[in-house]
Amino acid sequence: MYNPIVSKAFTFTTAEHVSYGSSSFGDACLVARKILEQNQGTRYIEITLGGWDMHVGIYTPQQLPTLAPQLDNGLGQLITDLQANGLYGNTMIVMAGEFGRTVGALTAAAGRDHWPNQFAVFAGGGIAGGTIIGSTDATGANVSDPGWSRQRVVRPEDIEATIYSALGINWTTIRMDDPLHRGFYYVPNSDSDLYGPINELWGS
Repeated sequence: MYNPIVSKAFTFTTAEHVSYGSSSFGDACLVARKILEQNQGTRYIEITLGGWDMHVGIYTPQQLPTLAPQLDNGLGQLITDLQANGLYGNTMIVMAGEFGRTVGALTAAAGRDHWPNQFAVFAGGGIAGGTIIGSTDATGANVSDPGWSRQRVVRPEDIEATIYSALGINWTTIRMDDPLHRGFYYVPNSDSDLYGPINELWGS
């Protein structure tokens, strides 16, 4: 913890704080960039921005109008800086939630409810930018075109397999070295070919 490299990674100026949107989420994006720049072997960084469960008053000032700029400013500056320092091509950014939101008119409580279908955003890591895979109907409730080779809804396990694949890790691995030798799947049921990486993200 007294390594100057660690101190440098977790220290930033007021100007840098402002450039990332002056928020705790922006600070987390900034620290993530600095950790990657120190090149000490970090392979995975998780950043969260909670509080999106907006069933009531989604457009009140403390909800979407506050969180959306935090996300835009922090993530946007992270991508800009990774492109500038040459790390963007070797860093995969994945932004996802666990469900989608209803669209159209707000509910009686001025909020939005859930759809089981979700979306995920991928950037960097050699991803073909500007690519949209799949589409839903006008309500967002149903997938009208999966848009990828397995011709079904993308599931969290597919995203997991995609991340492993991008890291050069064999996502079909089953570890048998746990104490009870029960086996640990990197991706559940990978020996049954239920899931797999979304290779279309890297273009044709």
